[in-house]
Amino acid sequence: MLIYLQLIETEEDKSKFEEIYTEYRNLMHYLAYNRLRNEQDAEDAVHQVFVKIAENIRTVEPVSPKTRRLVVVMIENTVTDMLRKRGRHPGEEFREEDWAAPAPELYEESLLDRCIWKLPEKQRMVIWLKYHDGYSLREIARM
Repeated sequence: MLIYLQLIETEEDKSKFEEIYTEYRNLMHYLAYNRLRNEQDAEDAVHQVFVKIAENIRTVEPVSPKTRRLVVVMIENTVTDMLRKRGRHPGEEFREEDWAAPAPELYEESLLDRCIWKLPEKQRMVIWLKYHDGYSLREIARM
């Protein structure tokens, strides 16, 4: 955590960052590992997000539902970028039994989220693979 704190100037901002780090680190690691299935990659994703948070700590609210949503979106976007950079899932065949959509309680649900969760699982899976994991429709059709 010392690396992150060196990026922050004021004691008040350092304290706010420590609270955010303590509150959300495990959640971020869980989400990253759940998609990447690799401990080192999950740690890298969490590190990247905390660097971004430290660099922009003045614009980040203290621990709150809004901050939780921000952290979840940041880690999900970072993981998606990592998957895209490495060619999604090189050498791995998609297996339906490995697919796990995130639990709805991890997100502040919008009307769209609630509607998507009402869909049958296969339809939810297509939406998740397309808009979250970045697969093309052709790749999803092959799966």
